[in-house]
Order: sequence, then structure tokens, then C-alpha cells
Amino acid sequence: MSLSIRTVASKRSINQVLQSKNTLAQFAQPVYYNGNLSIHQDLWVGGNEQLNGNLSIGGNLTVSYLTVRNNEQVNGNLTVNGNEQIGGNLTVTGNVDTTGTISARTFLPGQVINVSMLTNANLPTMTRTITPSPTATNVFSITFTPKYSNSYLIVEFQTVYSLIGAGSDNSFAYLYVNDGTDYQIGKTYQQWNNTSGTRSGVLFPLVGRYTNSNTSAKTIRVDLHNQTDADPITLESDISTWLKITEIGR
Repeated sequence: MSLSIRTVASKRSINQVLQSKNTLAQFAQPVYYNGNLSIHQDLWVGGNEQLNGNLSIGGNLTVSYLTVRNNEQVNGNLTVNGNEQIGGNLTVTGNVDTTGTISARTFLPGQVINVSMLTNANLPTMTRTITPSPTATNVFSITFTPKYSNSYLIVEFQTVYSLIGAGSDNSFAYLYVNDGTDYQIGKTYQQWNNTSGTRSGVLFPLVGRYTNSNTSAKTIRVDLHNQTDADPITLESDISTWLKITEIGR
């Protein structure tokens, strides 16, 4: 028995029937459709939407609630007021306007995941005076938790310091990341030659890279080995003091 559009439209039912090019597509409530849906005008969805096929929209797509899809292609503007979860690929040739947050779950090599810029106030236990010693002295230690399990951590530390050096004095600074095992990822040194002053680089900035493979907390620390004969090294804790941690994909 054939069913006319007029007959369907006159029924008081929770279902809706749409005719496009003499093809009927039936939608239940909530909307669930296993085929391909092609819309040449705007689509507005006020409730939940689940599509197992492809969605191609030539106009604008406005979604107020959660949507779950495989592949989605939008040639107009995409406006999302709620949460959107996409199981496949999303290709947008127009604009994406969201009042929420866009959070990536995977990252390309070199793509920035997170940047932390810590001041001297974030290093409250920083050792200010490093006296001569046969072993290294810890300057500071902090705990850092990566956001991604396949990344690099690029660590940079800078601060102003002063000391009096002469003769064959020298000092070393070391940068470590500890995930249960100590990894030395950076080193600098400064040395003096007789009375002609520093004949090398300086202790800071100190930079290194750590290869991360999980999201467990890590300890990042700087040690300084003062090998002068009797000269303390004085570290400032002020606006010159910065610890920068950049996490990137690898």
C-alpha cells in the first residue's frame, strides 16, 4: 500500500517523514538514521543526534547538545553550544565557532601540547647560596605531570647569579628529570683562567629535552656544583628567575 505525503503529514505521530527527490527518509524520536543524509539548507538540532552514515551539509549546522558521528563534512559554518564527539574525521571549509573548549587527544610531532611558565614564587624552596663543595647542591625540585603519553618535555631554566672567580675556579650546573630513574638532560659550566676572568660560557640559561612515554608525575630539578676554592655562588630569586616547560608531540 502506497503512502502519500499528505497522509503522513496528517497523522499525529512522534515520527517524522521527509521527502527529498521522491525518496522517503523516516526519523524516529530521538533521531536515528542508518543511511546517508544530504541537506541543502540549514540543519538545526535541539536534542541528541546520532548518525552512523555520512553527514553532508551545504548550509549551516547548529547543535545545542551532544552529537556522535563517523565522518562529517560541513561547507558552511559550524556552531556548537554543547559537547561534540566525533568518531571519524571532521572537515570544515567554513568557520568553527564554539563557546566551549577544543581539546585535542592526539598530537603531531612538534605540535605544542602545553606550556608552563613558572616564576620564582613557584620555586619557594630554591637554594640561594651555593658554597664550595665536593658534591653538587640541589637548587630546586618540582613535580610536573605531562598531559600526553608520547611527547617531549623541553625544560629551560634561567636566573641571575653572581660570584667571584679567579685562578682555575670552575662550576657546573645540571638539569635532571626523574621518573623513577635520574636522567641528566642538560649541563653547563663556567671556568676562570688565572686573572683574565671567565674563559667559557656561563651557568644559565640551562636547557634540556626529556623523552616522555607516560602521564605519570616527573621530578624536574637543577643541581649546581660549586668547584671554586672558597667563593660562594649567589643565585637571585626575582623577575630574572624562570622555569619554562614545553610539552610537544613526538
